[in-house]
Amino acid sequence: MSSLTSLETPQQSSRITSVYPLTPTGEGAEIVAYNLNHMDLLMKLHYIRTIYLFNSEAMQNLSLCDLKTPIYALLDSCSHVSGRIRILESERPFIKCNDAGVRVAETQCHKTLREWFDEKEYTVEGLVPDHVLGPDLAFSPLVFVKVRT
Repeated sequence: MSSLTSLETPQQSSRITSVYPLTPTGEGAEIVAYNLNHMDLLMKLHYIRTIYLFNSEAMQNLSLCDLKTPIYALLDSCSHVSGRIRILESERPFIKCNDAGVRVAETQCHKTLREWFDEKEYTVEGLVPDHVLGPDLAFSPLVFVKVRT
């Protein structure tokens, strides 16, 4: 686990962990590839950033492990999202399903959401993951989840 300075602000600190599929994708030297379709390639620079806010009562008695556990099973059904982008000699990108995992940023902040929004004038900057693909596609995760506690 490492600290990620680009996610840190004076009010919060983060650490990165990875979540992998429960079942390995390929056996031995077998390489499993997910071919990107035309829509995937058209949307390559469009990122879906979502934010879900829960009050403290809804999150009471839940640990980060409780939040990460369903991701393991979800990755079994769509393991390609835990792979990495590679480019063929024909320059067509594909996803190498190597179970490299999705990244989870665990962020701790000692402010309430109301304090955060009052200070930031109701912007979500710092709450929503701002991770983008690159510069080295072979190491960039396709999914990045940020959990703020």
